[in-house]
Amino acid sequence: MKIKYTLAFLVFFSMSSCTKSSKELFESSKQNTENNKIDLAIKDLQKLLEKYPNDSLASKAQYKLASIHLNWKNDLRSGLLELQNTVDDYGESIHGEQAQTQIDEFPDYILNKAESLRKRKLLKEAVDHLMYMTEEYSQHEFTPKAQYMLGDIYMNDFRDFTTAIQEYRKVSEKFVGSDQEPHALFMVGYIYANILNDTKSAQIEYESFLNKFPDHELSPSVKFEIDYLGKSIEEIPALKHITS
Repeated sequence: MKIKYTLAFLVFFSMSSCTKSSKELFESSKQNTENNKIDLAIKDLQKLLEKYPNDSLASKAQYKLASIHLNWKNDLRSGLLELQNTVDDYGESIHGEQAQTQIDEFPDYILNKAESLRKRKLLKEAVDHLMYMTEEYSQHEFTPKAQYMLGDIYMNDFRDFTTAIQEYRKVSEKFVGSDQEPHALFMVGYIYANILNDTKSAQIEYESFLNKFPDHELSPSVKFEIDYLGKSIEEIPALKHITS
């Protein structure tokens, strides 16, 4: 009989010790986040929302879940989904209002986050963010800038010039009339002329630039490039002093 009571007590103790309050779960998620145990932090918040959906901490937990996906996991799709869940389930709360604001400003967030990731040398993550932008917000006013940044990353960070040309070309193909179009066209010619030493292709790209943008601020630079295609610095009077 004593063994029976002992087993029952152990089962009860085990069950009660596994049942954490909403506050305990939220604090656990906070500690796990600080200790970079991100998956455990997510599980804590999911458990809180499952067990205590109407708790005073629920809206905060839901919003925190979105923040973790966006800022720690760099997962835009999951982050946006959790922001929308915050609006749908807790729209009247301050967290619901904050989530709606973030949804409305999401393209701006993506671009700023991509720039931040690039500065931190998280280049794959930066490219993923920019690709998401060009795919999901193809008509947004900031998207030409995102597409141009892709070309810039492949040129200056990855030093992958073939891909850089492809990404720069997409600016001219998809975002005709944007501020980035002439700059992207110039960069294609510049890569051919000064990096790949393909003067024939450079000539074609530069002439295309002048036909499209004869009065652009870069036109004098393009004309200069054409005049001295294939020439060494010693053969360019304006630059000869650099080697003398």
